Amino acid sequence: MSTSAFVPPNVIPPFKQKFGFLLKHKWFRELVLLWPTLTKKRFSNKTEDYGVFKPSLVSHIGQLSIYVRDIARSRDWYEKVAGLSHSRTCEREPHPLKAGWSIRCCYMSAVNHDECLILIEQYDQAGKIQTPTGMSFFHFALEVEGNRLEDVLAFAEQQRANGFPLNYGPTRHNSDPPLGDGETGGNVACYLYDPDWNNVEFCGAMDTIENYRARYGDKKGSQRT
Repeated sequence: MSTSAFVPPNVIPPFKQKFGFLLKHKWFRELVLLWPTLTKKRFSNKTEDYGVFKPSLVSHIGQLSIYVRDIARSRDWYEKVAGLSHSRTCEREPHPLKAGWSIRCCYMSAVNHDECLILIEQYDQAGKIQTPTGMSFFHFALEVEGNRLEDVLAFAEQQRANGFPLNYGPTRHNSDPPLGDGETGGNVACYLYDPDWNNVEFCGAMDTIENYRARYGDKKGSQRT
């Protein structure tokens, strides 16, 4: 499957897909965000506003649940790409929030975290699978085993060899080209779309606040240049 086939048709129109290669340049990403920034639909056209300046009060994410259109297909993808293992798949049961609807859940486990990801098929009153729009969903991140720069690069290369094209990366956030993209985030990462167009980040080698401040002090984003 080609990389273009992994671009969600409801996110990027075909014409704009032709300019997708420009997204690797920070100036182009900021240009794309300029209009929503000027119209106040977005408070900033920089991603610097969520940098690595303060430690999180949350130690880790306990569990993530996502709607999918086909549990078998998504299970296969997360097994092959993310290396997750299948724990259990339940029978359909009443939806906890929607009268007359039902859900079916598939539980996936990581090496050191049982049932960390839940794949959910949601059925309407007619028994047809319904998935919410993904336009409000950006991405979620999975840490690769080993957690080193070399591990992320090897993971990215392995996915390419297996026929799973990346939609972005590998790149080092908080660093300069050619490997870095100049954005904040503090890790090395690559991104792939899953079968339901969820943007899944595979990352490692998270930068520390101490290392970041040793290079830039308290400066953010554009202040560093």
